[in-house]
Amino acid sequence: MSSFKDLRIVDNFYQTSSFFPMPTVCISTVNDDGSLNIGSYSLCFPYYIAGKERYAMILECRNTSNTCHNLLQRGKCAINFITDEKKYFKEAVRFGFPGPSEDKMKQNLFTMEDGQADPQDKNRPQVIAEAYQVFECTWASHLESADKIQDSGGAVFFIVS
Repeated sequence: MSSFKDLRIVDNFYQTSSFFPMPTVCISTVNDDGSLNIGSYSLCFPYYIAGKERYAMILECRNTSNTCHNLLQRGKCAINFITDEKKYFKEAVRFGFPGPSEDKMKQNLFTMEDGQADPQDKNRPQVIAEAYQVFECTWASHLESADKIQDSGGAVFFIVS
């Protein structure tokens, strides 16, 4: 008898039915009204890691998400790598649900601070002080035809740190 369990594959299989060693990151962006948005993602990976003039990450997200909208509008984000402390992970789960940024941000557990990239840039979001690593990034719409993502069901961003 096997020690493994047979699990039924369901929607969001990578979150519910399959286990990949992926970090949980909180992507901070700026909303249309200038306020902060944070969305949680696990589908964020290194893309260009060597042999290029830049480093790049790839982010996959729903094209209806606040994060996607904000990246399309302003082209800036911060990838905040958070620890696995229970209180921070619970907050990441809460930020992962769709909904208005205003409602989610009212009870933000994280301490937000200006990043180092360009604090004067109003399109550059604040970063999470409790993060153990932060990449302040700009969307590189010219890479790999990323400028065509508006027509797809999911959004894939190549973001350069």
